[in-house]
Amino acid sequence: MAEPAVITSRTIAGWPVTRVLLGTVLIAALIWTAWATRALVELQHRRIVSVSLSRLVEDFVAAEARNGGTPEQSARRTATYLAAINKAVADMGAGGTTVLVSEATLGRSVEDRTDDVRVRVTKVVEADHAAR
Repeated sequence: MAEPAVITSRTIAGWPVTRVLLGTVLIAALIWTAWATRALVELQHRRIVSVSLSRLVEDFVAAEARNGGTPEQSARRTATYLAAINKAVADMGAGGTTVLVSEATLGRSVEDRTDDVRVRVTKVVEADHAAR
């Protein structure tokens, strides 16, 4: 006579496979939830600011017109000034802040940081001028 087949349930380290799979899915869901929550909180802390590049350049051009000097000196000061503007705006955006050119924004719902850029640029230009 044939012996009846014995059905054995599969286990992993003594735990039923379904429980192990369920536990793995639960842990993965908890990790994903923690990551998603952290990502959303980081997004809430981002800032959007504006900078009026046209006003900065207009002020520089007006000052440069009064300053005089040779065309070579003027070209060097202009290059220094524009490089300082680029660096100041890039530094401002490095911390996760989104920097918009104010001419591209509508309304006043965005904080204007033009004066901060002007102060940084003035320091760089003065330091460059003092080094010569």
